[in-house]
Amino acid sequence: MISKKSRIGLGLSTAVGLFLAQAAPALAFDPTGVPVADAFLKLLDSDSGDVESYGSVNETGGDVTIADLVLKSEDDDGTVTIGTTTLSGGSVLDNGRLKLSGLQLQNLELAADDGGLTMANMTATDLVLPAAEEVQNGAPTVDPSYKTFEASTIQINDEDGKIATIDTITSSIDEMDGDQPTSGSFAISNIVVDVKEIQAEEAKSLQDLGYETLNMNISGSGKWDPDAATINIPDLKIDGQDAAALTLSLSLGGVTREVVDELNKASDNPEESMALLQNISVSNVRIRLDDASLTGRVLDQEAQKAGVDTQQYVAGLTGSLPLMLGMLQNKDLEGQVTEAVTQYLTNPGSLEITASPENPVPFAQIMGAAMMAPQMVPQLLGVSITANQ
Repeated sequence: MISKKSRIGLGLSTAVGLFLAQAAPALAFDPTGVPVADAFLKLLDSDSGDVESYGSVNETGGDVTIADLVLKSEDDDGTVTIGTTTLSGGSVLDNGRLKLSGLQLQNLELAADDGGLTMANMTATDLVLPAAEEVQNGAPTVDPSYKTFEASTIQINDEDGKIATIDTITSSIDEMDGDQPTSGSFAISNIVVDVKEIQAEEAKSLQDLGYETLNMNISGSGKWDPDAATINIPDLKIDGQDAAALTLSLSLGGVTREVVDELNKASDNPEESMALLQNISVSNVRIRLDDASLTGRVLDQEAQKAGVDTQQYVAGLTGSLPLMLGMLQNKDLEGQVTEAVTQYLTNPGSLEITASPENPVPFAQIMGAAMMAPQMVPQLLGVSITANQ
């Protein structure tokens, strides 16, 4: 919400970002003679890859259609093909930027030596794309903007074949403050990962827990009020079917226009960004875990490793909680955590942690407490924990 790059959106950075790279000063394609098509192709043409070819270019009414577009990387290790590209309501602005009421890509395929992806359809509305020269110069204020985005029927492959599919990716920017997004949402629906085909150690751990595939949905929304200098994220959720759902909500203060502008300028400077974040304050945070068999699988596995039954293993864990929590130096919170974790491990349902300070707490104060007296952080933030509610 507070980064200009967020305006591209998760889906847009996945698809359009594959080939909106550094624009080269010399064109690798023959101009079509259609200004909107040429501006778009020039933007795609890059110093690490070229527009290798395209088929027919037709202009009908307000639509420009490019057939059989092929982009190839400079070292020939990757190729993007797009069956049909439709540019609707397009115009080239005086500054060279391309304004479109709609962009549609059909039958997109990215092929590389180590895999690739296919996408049946991608659409975006109300776009303003940077001029090729602006992208080439690395200007930080010309990220693509859009109103809605949707990609559907996505398949991700490695060199041995399919490893994941995604039904849809959607994203929308609902409100703007000048050129900054202030309200929006996104969703990634029906992600199916073939755990057996992934070589990472994390995938091996999932197989050991009995997962052959992992099905997930991810969604979220947020609103920035620049006048009140607040950001609210009511519901950022990762939902793993037959595993667990993790939900985060938070409210931050001190997020002024000036802070956002400076964060954008410091996007490549982590130290400066961290210094700017000291001015932001925490008003409320809620983290909730809803179990759907993952906790039981983990407990069964760990109990088996320990050579005891699950009930004995849980009893050992919960029995050691008071000793482990002594570092909190907060008897009330120690009691809450012990009771909640015991309830959850004995009968996994939900576990919820909230931070509700009486007054917003600046990050600078939180970081100071974490370094000097970490046991004071839960009290400073008004932390509480509950289970199975």
